[in-house]
Amino acid sequence: MTRNRMPLSTLQRPTLNQTGPRHRRLCGFLWSIIIGLAMSSFAQQAIGKQTNDSLREERQQFQVQELIPSRFGGWVFQVGNSPRLIWRDVDEVRRLGRDVTFRVRWFDADLNESEEPDKPGRWMAWVEGQAPNGTPFRRSFTFFAFPQKIENSFVPDLSVAFLNFPGKEAPPAWLEHKSEFDRSAKDFLTRGLIDSEQGAILIAGIAESKLLGRPKRFVESTSVVNSEYQLALKRKILGLSDVASGLQPARVRTPPSPVLHHGPAEAAGVPASAKAVIDQFCCEWATATGEPFVTLVARNGVIVTHEAFGKSPDNGAPIDKNYRCWIASLTKTVTALMFSQFVDQRLIELDAPISKVFPGYPLNDPNVPTFRQCLNHTGGFSGLGDFGGMKNPHLENIILNGIDANEPGKAYSYTGVGFELVAKAMECVSGKCAVRLYHEHLFEPLGFGDVVLGNASSDGEFTAMELGILAQWIANRGSYGGREFISAETFEKLLPKPLTVPGEERDVGLGMHWVRHLKPDAPADSDNPEDLLFSTQTVGHGSFSGCILVVDLQEQLVIVQVRRKFGKTDSAWWTRFFQTIAAATSETKVLSRPDVEKSK
Repeated sequence: MTRNRMPLSTLQRPTLNQTGPRHRRLCGFLWSIIIGLAMSSFAQQAIGKQTNDSLREERQQFQVQELIPSRFGGWVFQVGNSPRLIWRDVDEVRRLGRDVTFRVRWFDADLNESEEPDKPGRWMAWVEGQAPNGTPFRRSFTFFAFPQKIENSFVPDLSVAFLNFPGKEAPPAWLEHKSEFDRSAKDFLTRGLIDSEQGAILIAGIAESKLLGRPKRFVESTSVVNSEYQLALKRKILGLSDVASGLQPARVRTPPSPVLHHGPAEAAGVPASAKAVIDQFCCEWATATGEPFVTLVARNGVIVTHEAFGKSPDNGAPIDKNYRCWIASLTKTVTALMFSQFVDQRLIELDAPISKVFPGYPLNDPNVPTFRQCLNHTGGFSGLGDFGGMKNPHLENIILNGIDANEPGKAYSYTGVGFELVAKAMECVSGKCAVRLYHEHLFEPLGFGDVVLGNASSDGEFTAMELGILAQWIANRGSYGGREFISAETFEKLLPKPLTVPGEERDVGLGMHWVRHLKPDAPADSDNPEDLLFSTQTVGHGSFSGCILVVDLQEQLVIVQVRRKFGKTDSAWWTRFFQTIAAATSETKVLSRPDVEKSK
């Protein structure tokens, strides 16, 4: 006799008129087990999450602990009066369950080790200990030692005034104390020079600096020089000198790819009126909001317009096309382009865990993210400018000190930490500090000016032309002129792809995402290609400062704007900006002026 099996989908609790008392008791017993198991599973998940959240919080508490000199002015000291490092909050370190002791090793500018600083000049303190999670913790700091007898041949003028602080829009109480801020500026400067590591870095760099007969560029700044010293020390102590692999220059490309250049509208494939239409709109925008900016639009490499609009809020003078601006999170795009060269030359595998590069990381550990996860915001990190970014000599070690609480691949969390880690990985592999890498392998070959790069995720300063060249680099899929930085195959790895993260339905690229600007009459949530201003192959990235980098790969259209501030009244203009460009560069009727006035 064959017994029919009830499908699982039909399983339900029997009703009283279907079964007898014994059957009802049995079903009740079974349901109590099922419900109990389900509740137990949910409870375990909740407890597990709470436990990991508590562990993460505890690890973060240690990661932010600071070491400082035991006395005021210890960063800059006289020979024979060496500083002593202590925990800023030793009680908190004890609470976290670790021995508060650590070892300090001193190294001079030639990387020679000494018991303590015994001569004038730059000194670096290498600190070693153990973190609460059992991993080694490493920190290193820069000091400067004065000779015991100081010549009085030069006394700097410490007269300082805050020209703009606290700003025209500051509360009245702040404005009424403007003169007090100015009087305090001298004390702020003095304390900053002698009682901060940044002051020691500045003084050491100036003391070692060779005269060039011109202002130093950012890549020659004391901050970058210090990063090179610290990297050299780390490579020596950790044995990284033997494993560094140099990044090769860009390959020669034949025939050359398009470069930004001026040419007729016909060569750009746009109407002859395109420049006038875009310029008129930008002029009205800058006038209405009072915030100056520079716009660059190009198609097929031909510049449609590249103009400056508005006046400087500092002196009221019109800005020029070399107006350099903070591009905020567009810096992530720059870092992704730089990192892609390491992937292209097979120096770093995109889907390899970061333990392949960083010493001391556990191998084959699920808590360790891959480089792809670092760049697509699924690395398990949080925060934007935590731990000093790429300028911190041991950023990767600070992350290691909390790695056991990390959960990569489980959630999307927008952060800059992953990009900063990638910059440190590039340093370890190449043997060059991050700023020099960007300069020698991206900025200089592309003919950039004095680019400032404070970190790898949110602190770059560029002109519209420089940002436009990077946009054209993207439009060319990794090349510019006669240089091929990466292959087209490698470029494809940068483009947005669906995340393999539970609960996330979005495409995320490496330093870029798909850009969808809708036509004025399109439904707000439309994903219909016919409702888009540009093609579905349009990429870009957002920016807190309002700077714009948008590239339509299909139409070879580049849209760039640099500005220093994005105000509340800019939002409507920003939307109309893309509508105007789409209309001006095609045969579509341009939006009427009354619509523009209405958007104010």
